[in-house]
This record gives sequence, structure tokens and C-alpha cells, in this order.
Amino acid sequence: MKPLLKNEIKKTFKRTDARVLLLLGLWPMLLSILVVMKPDVFKMDGSALGAFEFANYMVIIQNDIFLPLLVTVLIASMSLYQEITKKTIYFYKDIPRKNILNAKYLSIYGVYFVFLVLYLLMSYVAYYIAFIHQDMATGTFIAYPDEMADIIYTVIQIVLGATLYIHVGILLAVRFSTGMSMFGVTLFYMFAKIVPNFRILKFIFPIGYKNVIELTSHPYLFSMVLSLLVYAIYHFGLYTYNKKTFQKIQFH
Repeated sequence: MKPLLKNEIKKTFKRTDARVLLLLGLWPMLLSILVVMKPDVFKMDGSALGAFEFANYMVIIQNDIFLPLLVTVLIASMSLYQEITKKTIYFYKDIPRKNILNAKYLSIYGVYFVFLVLYLLMSYVAYYIAFIHQDMATGTFIAYPDEMADIIYTVIQIVLGATLYIHVGILLAVRFSTGMSMFGVTLFYMFAKIVPNFRILKFIFPIGYKNVIELTSHPYLFSMVLSLLVYAIYHFGLYTYNKKTFQKIQFH
């Protein structure tokens, strides 16, 4: 499994789509350069921000624009659908298919988390290089320590949500073309965004579980445990179904 995983990760990171995703991780740095050149280009309404709050704001932005997730779905399609249709997975026929699928899972998620770490690092760099000179910047690491739990909770929920969108993309990439996979994930993303607005349906997705924080004296812990449980159920179901489908695919 280790040689297979190592080769799969190397192959994935060498592809153009993976490099595009990593380049998107530099977006906060590009923002800092733009702010230095034109200080009034970046304006925000609200309270002053420390580096911690600024990085959180950047994470929310990258989640809302959805582009990094779409590129990750493209990576999944290149790793699965394209290799299946071109029969390049044929060369791995003597290796258990479960190991092949696991290696692809880890390489796809791996490149996304490398992007995420790079994006966070660049967010802090952008803050201390450019945003720190804005009137809204406090110049400190965190402006509101009392709100740290809420900020961490929000970021974790965004990342967990991203893993679910990517998993749906992987599920589709085993069966459908790149365009259909990206379209399907976009529809799922839109559906997940509107579901919390409905009283009956809001708990279908863990994003709606933030509303239960008023029901307990340990709000974030209670909500996080609930959401993690539901995310785990989703991931287990998707992986089990995907593994069965992958086992049945005829490569030649």
C-alpha cells in the first residue's frame, strides 16, 4: 500500500490541475500585493480584525467562492474517471482495488489539505504585510479572545463541509464525466446551503447544527460532536457505496 500511495501522491501533485489548486492557495498573498499598490481597494465593514480573525475571514471567502472545491473535483475526475476510461488503471490490476481506491482518496484529500494549509499561511502573511496598515487592523494576533471558540468552530465546520463536497465529487468521478461531476457537486453545494433555512430539513446536513448551541451549557462541544457524528455517517455511507461500485468496474 505504501509504494502505491507514494506513487499516487507524486502523480497527483505533478498534474496541472493540482498545481492550479496550489496556486489558488497564494490568493491572500496576491491580495496583499494589491492592497500595498492600492490601499483603498480592500474595504470591510465591521469591527477591527486581528490576524486570527482575518485568516478566518479568508477561509470563509474561499469556501463561498467555491472555486477551490471545484478544482478538487476536477482532480478527482482526472484521478478516477479519466484513468478508468483511458484504462491507465489497468497497470495496477494485480493490486487489490480497495488499495487503489484508498490511495486515490488519500491523494485527492491530500492535495486539498496542502492547499488549505498554504492558504492559511498566506492569509497570515497577507495580514502582516498589507492589511496591518489598514484602519481596521489591530496589529495583534487575535482581537477578540472571547470569540475564539466561535471562530474555530466555524472554520472546522467549513473544512468538514468541504470534505463532504469533495467526497460527493469522488463518488461522481467514479461514474461520470468531469463536467457531470462538477455540475453534480455544484447542485449538492447549493442544496446544502439552502437546507438550513428549513425547520424540518436543516439537520440533514451538519451545517444546521449550529442552531442547537442554545440547548446546552457546553454549546460548541455538543454541536461539534453531533456534526462529527453525522459527517462520519455520510462519509462511511459514501465510501462503502463507492468501494462496491469500484469493485465492479471493468477496466478492460
